[in-house]
Amino acid sequence: MNELPTPAEMHEMVRPLEDVDRKVLGGLVALWMSDPSKMRDKEWTSTCFVHVATVAHGFDENGAATSDDVDVIQKYANDRMATVLRVGFALFVRVANDMQEREDGFSFENAQESVRTYLEAAPES
Repeated sequence: MNELPTPAEMHEMVRPLEDVDRKVLGGLVALWMSDPSKMRDKEWTSTCFVHVATVAHGFDENGAATSDDVDVIQKYANDRMATVLRVGFALFVRVANDMQEREDGFSFENAQESVRTYLEAAPES
């Protein structure tokens, strides 16, 4: 991504994602918003991706994972991590720009609402 995606382009990036992808995306962006300096830390981001994906898949994070649970998350990470991270980085930048353009300032809650707006079913072109 070399340019800031427009809101319409952001919706186009999100549209093909499945529900679990959107849940993981929302969780990751929230974590990045809480500590933006961590975005460039690949190990931290990968660990967060797996944690958020585990929750998004509905596995009990306090219980023992079965080998089937681990297989599901490993397959999901192998198949979807690159795409979800690419869209996540674009979404983070888009929302940051949206917040800068707010005349009355912004809060973490405003940013979260903006993320939710992009993650909801994108309008058809």
